[in-house]
Amino acid sequence: MANLGKRKGNLSLSSSANLLAHKAVFRLLTMVRPPRGRPVRLGPESRVLVFSTAGLGDSLLDSAGIHALASEYPGIHIQAVVHHRRTDMARHNPLLEKLHFLRKGPHAFLALWWRLRNHGPWDAVLYFSCHDPEVRCLGYLLAPDVTIGLTWRTEMPWLCAKNIDEPGLRRAHLALQAVRVAAEAGATTTRARMVYCVAAEDRVALDKTLAGLGFPLRPGVTFQLGGGGGPHRDWPVGHFLKLAELTNAAGIGPIFLLGGPDHRKKADEFSAAASSRNIPFFDVVGRLPLPQSAALLERSRCLVSTDTGIMHLAFAIGSPTIALLHCSPGDARVGPLADRDRHVVIELPKPAGYRVPSDASMSNLQPEDVFAGLKKVFFRNA
Repeated sequence: MANLGKRKGNLSLSSSANLLAHKAVFRLLTMVRPPRGRPVRLGPESRVLVFSTAGLGDSLLDSAGIHALASEYPGIHIQAVVHHRRTDMARHNPLLEKLHFLRKGPHAFLALWWRLRNHGPWDAVLYFSCHDPEVRCLGYLLAPDVTIGLTWRTEMPWLCAKNIDEPGLRRAHLALQAVRVAAEAGATTTRARMVYCVAAEDRVALDKTLAGLGFPLRPGVTFQLGGGGGPHRDWPVGHFLKLAELTNAAGIGPIFLLGGPDHRKKADEFSAAASSRNIPFFDVVGRLPLPQSAALLERSRCLVSTDTGIMHLAFAIGSPTIALLHCSPGDARVGPLADRDRHVVIELPKPAGYRVPSDASMSNLQPEDVFAGLKKVFFRNA
């Protein structure tokens, strides 16, 4: 653990040094050539570069901004810079013409700048969920006068021609924030819809994986065991186990456990207890790459998940979902926007004296209440 703490400390110091270096260099550049904002006028033949370099859920929420642009200007050429670990998300967005991958280091920075320069010129550069200093610096070098972003998502707002910071927007749904950035580039829709298209080959690959494991090809209920954004968002394994008991007793199934390799410990805990109580389930935790997980969600009768990237993936696909949300950030910021009639949101209320997220425990969401929502979704979509 000491080595882990040391490594995290070194990473933090490295990130701070990286930010300071970018700030120093680009402060000097903007003294010579500051961004001079000009109106962005797009059309069907325009070329737009979007930066979306955050996590799985954020990448999906950002796709609402891409959808808004593509809806406004059919045929528009949209390319995206994404984190090199998020390629699966972007490749399943048919609205994107080309992908470019963000990596760290000066050589990677220069190579990416050269590649993006050759794919320009750009009529607009939009910053969605991205906090890396390289992102704002690249946009400045490519098209400084047509860069658009949210003020609070960068420590270098002076590199951006148009910083959006409207009253209430910081507390708005994250997908609507992406749509607002797109609106500054001319999109007029107020409807936020995330985009993820399951590919035929992903369905075939999933069938092969499940058949190889001897599992059914279609889950009844899928449990996403792990949370995202901190342990305060997690629902206890014991509560999932009780929900499985109620689900099994009602003849609802089969139950699938879903999650990444980092959720293996929770899956093993669930497995040991469920096996001792003769609760049938099928464990695919850590066994499915993201595209196959999406294919599994597509055919699942319903998903039970906390605030995770998988939850947002289910929203994007249209899979019925029971969303177990902590009061921070809550339904207003991360809940379903489209197809709300297909989902059930169960939100943890803020307790008296609430100050920080850890003051409210997800264990207070009772399995019986979640089961009531599960039955509503399961039988409505029967």
